[in-house]
Amino acid sequence: DLTFPQESRNLFCCLYRSWCHNPVTTVSLCFLTQNYKHAYDLIQKFGDLEVTVDFLTEVDKLVQLIECPIFTYLRLQLLDVKNNPYLIKALYGLLMLLPQSSAFQLLSHRLQCVPNPELMQTADSTKPSAGFKRAPASNIDYTELLQHFEKVQSKHLEARHQRAGRAEQLDRRVVL
Repeated sequence: DLTFPQESRNLFCCLYRSWCHNPVTTVSLCFLTQNYKHAYDLIQKFGDLEVTVDFLTEVDKLVQLIECPIFTYLRLQLLDVKNNPYLIKALYGLLMLLPQSSAFQLLSHRLQCVPNPELMQTADSTKPSAGFKRAPASNIDYTELLQHFEKVQSKHLEARHQRAGRAEQLDRRVVL
């Protein structure tokens, strides 16, 4: 099993810690680095977050970004269903978050293009795939990163509620 060089792991962890202030950006980092299982795990945590219009707008933008050239490799990896189940699950997770909009339609259509694994069987399918599969980024403590993500998101929720409370108090003062 190949692993990412130490510098790459360090860079990923450093970027992750700063990008996790924005949940959708954190998922995009995981997509960019092909950490699909962690992207899926993050999306599962989105159910615990406050889903706002801004949040949904960012998910919409991520779906649009997935259709851009920078994510061509990600779309091609959808052909390798057996080796990328968490990519598919993560994309379905994003789909379930979206209201039925143009982004929903776009991602839904993309996922309809994912081939049936049985139809993709070839005579040499018993051989290990040398195709799209990238070795997982081992030696990264994903549990700790997920806990860090949850802690940062909890602090952001608390700050939003404090700001909303202060705004409400200000509104009452203005009315009085």
